[in-house]
Amino acid sequence: MKKLLLAGVMLAALTQTAAARDIVVALSSDLRSNDPGVNRDGNTDAIMMHILEGLVGYTEDGAVKPLLAKSVSMSDDALTYTFTLRDDVTFHNGDKMTADDVVWSMNRYMDADSKWRCLPDFDGSRVVKLTGVEKVDDATVTMTIAEPSAVFLGLMARPECGFTGIISPKSVGEDGSFVAPIGTGPFKWDEWKKGEYVHLAKNDAYVSPPNDGEPDGTVGAKNPLADGVKFMVVPDASTVKAGIQSGALDLAEVSPDLMPEFEDRDDSKLIVAVNNGKNLFYMQTRDPVLSNPGVRRAMAMALDLPQLVAAASNGTGTPNCSMIATNSIYYSETQQECLPYDIEAAKKGLQDAGYNGEPISIIANRRGNVPSYPAAIIAQAMMQQAGLNVQIEVLDYATQVERRRSGNYQVISQSVSPRLDPALMMSFYVGDKDENTSLMWENPEAVELLDAAYRETDQEMRQQIFDDFHTLMLEDMPGLFMYDMVDIWAATASLEGSPVWQGNPRVWEVSVD
Repeated sequence: MKKLLLAGVMLAALTQTAAARDIVVALSSDLRSNDPGVNRDGNTDAIMMHILEGLVGYTEDGAVKPLLAKSVSMSDDALTYTFTLRDDVTFHNGDKMTADDVVWSMNRYMDADSKWRCLPDFDGSRVVKLTGVEKVDDATVTMTIAEPSAVFLGLMARPECGFTGIISPKSVGEDGSFVAPIGTGPFKWDEWKKGEYVHLAKNDAYVSPPNDGEPDGTVGAKNPLADGVKFMVVPDASTVKAGIQSGALDLAEVSPDLMPEFEDRDDSKLIVAVNNGKNLFYMQTRDPVLSNPGVRRAMAMALDLPQLVAAASNGTGTPNCSMIATNSIYYSETQQECLPYDIEAAKKGLQDAGYNGEPISIIANRRGNVPSYPAAIIAQAMMQQAGLNVQIEVLDYATQVERRRSGNYQVISQSVSPRLDPALMMSFYVGDKDENTSLMWENPEAVELLDAAYRETDQEMRQQIFDDFHTLMLEDMPGLFMYDMVDIWAATASLEGSPVWQGNPRVWEVSVD
């Protein structure tokens, strides 16, 4: 009764909010911090994406293009990047953005006191060592790195880094403390009522980067068509459903099991959007049973992947056994290759590998927005047909994550959030398990290919690296990639535009009556 009463109060509040001409978006949790790239999570990234812009950004297919920069050039030795800035960019307070602001923002990020979560990616601890940021003139900035890197620009564009957004120095008080983000995006910071909502106002002075009139990641058409956007904290699924169907909410992510609630209705609609995240089965290649690649390959051949994906995704997913997403510029014909579904070949493979019915445990969680549990149950049934003794262990998500990080598992049914450059996705799985027990694959050839993917800047040569990686992965089968992550969103019927990108609400170029 108390839960129903609370939902009713929340719905009433939403109804009052919806009378305004804002777009109202439901998020499952509150903003963590409005300081770019500090104390962030997915919901925080979604809000900040509308306020912040970096020198470069990602396209829909994972390419990196100029955003606040008009152009980017790289020196012959691949160590110096020259950013020529657009001359039509102003901050939300009306000040013109110049090279001084870029240098100030980058120096602030690189200061350890800023607590920027991406500092290790740029200080040489992990990926890139940024050795210099210099102003050439008011419209030109150079950045220098210690070694050639194919992912330097991609790292700058990452949502987890606050998009390395360029902010006005006036975002910081006289005492050096952060006040509020004064960015350049299509919406600007307005109000934060903690635990309830974040409101962003329309940036009337916003000028989109050069584009073809269509949204494209974070770099295409970005005009704010609504007066503002209100991100409401609505963790309760029943309140979300009622809010969308009543028109009090305009947009919200919903779990796949709620899809029938929004189908064939006049007041709402479903939006199914694929992102670059992955649904897969991790395999512990140091496990006594699974250390044999013949067993791992047999497990893969026992899966009728189209049937498994259709069932686990409620018909929304498309099979993809590649680490690279289907909408990536690097998704080639080679990436489309999979081991065939062949029960008899799986049985023979197990016999040749000396498998003798040893138990294999798949760890799953029951979170409603990921297919961890249904995928595990379906895979169990399919693998048992080939003679595999597969069991399911259900854990809460936090415990499952801890088991993966510690390496204490045989198989884990897991979903991994988007990483738009394939090298960044590879690094989540590949490396020395003695140094990082959470990694999945330590084959020396795979590690060598990962290193090459980080260094090589030529797109054609990187394509060959990723194709070689996929071919090797099919031979070694350290994990079973099933399909790209699918986001299910419900929207009010009058919402127009493309309001979802990479799992985030994206409400520029979006309108609602």
